[in-house]
Amino acid sequence: MPTVPTTPAVPAEAAGAPAAAASDGARDALSVNLNRRRLAGGWSLRELSAATGVSKGLLSQIERAEANPTLDVLHRIAAALGTDPADLLRRSLLPPHIVRAGELDEPDGETSVNLLFAAPGHGRTEIYRSRLHPHSQSQLSSHGAGSVEYVMVVSGRVDLIVDDVRHHLEAGDSARFDARVGHFYATQDVPAVTYSIVGHPLS
Repeated sequence: MPTVPTTPAVPAEAAGAPAAAASDGARDALSVNLNRRRLAGGWSLRELSAATGVSKGLLSQIERAEANPTLDVLHRIAAALGTDPADLLRRSLLPPHIVRAGELDEPDGETSVNLLFAAPGHGRTEIYRSRLHPHSQSQLSSHGAGSVEYVMVVSGRVDLIVDDVRHHLEAGDSARFDARVGHFYATQDVPAVTYSIVGHPLS
């Protein structure tokens, strides 16, 4: 548990009066981020209060989005949690992205592969939905050194061929494998739909 020098407790009334009024959005973001980081670090409200000198009551109010802390209080909390005030106030910049099945490019009679999402950041992640018709197969693929692929069969049956070794998968089956090795998917007498996740290492 990080150790932060203890200072006298700040009365909730004084600490809750902000130097400048925070917006509802910032208060809500602080509420979510403080609670998430506190729990992730294994802090109880009592422990965080002792480490920061901020009263337990005020910390609880902040987590319920009922109080706006002063900059001094915000700095104390951030220091104890090993982060910075800006991070505690940061709102999510990634709104939900909905992909409707009816909007996918899936021509009749053709095998189709649609990239659903590509996530940049700490290692790229790609999520695919594939539809294979009977007696068809996907292209031979290899995703580079350090890559890993996960696949789940949503409907139908497929054969996963990795490095010339065939693995039969039924609907509901999942697999994980080294995606740097050449691989493809094949069907026999029934169509299939699969979801695949390809994870790439940090560059």
